Amino acid sequence: MTENIVVSQPEPGIAVVELARGKVNAIDHRMYGEIADVFDGLSDESTVKAVVLTGRGHVFCAGNDLNDFRSMDSTSGEMQMRNVRRAMFNLIDCSVPVIAAVNGPALGSGFGLTASCDLVVASVKATFGLPEMNVGVLGGGRFTARMLPEQAMRRMFFTAEAVDAHTLERWGAPIEVVEHEALMETAMDRARSVASKSRYALTLAKKSLNGCEGMDLKRGYELEQNFTVRLSEHPDSKVAVEARMAALTNGKKP
Repeated sequence: MTENIVVSQPEPGIAVVELARGKVNAIDHRMYGEIADVFDGLSDESTVKAVVLTGRGHVFCAGNDLNDFRSMDSTSGEMQMRNVRRAMFNLIDCSVPVIAAVNGPALGSGFGLTASCDLVVASVKATFGLPEMNVGVLGGGRFTARMLPEQAMRRMFFTAEAVDAHTLERWGAPIEVVEHEALMETAMDRARSVASKSRYALTLAKKSLNGCEGMDLKRGYELEQNFTVRLSEHPDSKVAVEARMAALTNGKKP
């Protein structure tokens, strides 16, 4: 646990990370450092196979604490932006899959955190927005482009208008929208499915997918094949193959 983040492990193999700063979970300079440290630590935690990221209270994350922008200049701003990047990149590079459980508004950097996760489950009460243009800053478009087509992202960016979860889904975001009361259980179900796999296989899969995301098809598939060869040498791979063959022999469907 840190000052602004609560980490728990309610079930074997699953960690829950709660953003818990004030009423709206706005992120300041200190909290970005905490986010980076938490996900760096979870990457090294051998007992964790999946992570659920959510917000405490009624808001997932309202974005940056605007007080940080009041005194920002070119010198302090570069330091702060490095801190932001470290938080986002440590989330993306977390060695195991991260599932966002978006319980309310996810705005600005909150939307960036969502887009940095591997899976997204959203409450019907969730909203998503890029309010940067309304507060005199930029950023967030590249992260949003992981979830939406370019022009949908640009609409959100230039208008700074938030949209509900169903609208985001209709625009093409690969999110699962559920009733608010079912949010955490649905996210935990996804985490349980992930955590049933070999941790070694999950870590290689995460590295493989992250590595090939920005590549063209040929180079990306070659990278994936290299990771397949690495995994095939591990005992967990042989166990999985034998278990599957036994299941097929016993008449289970593929």
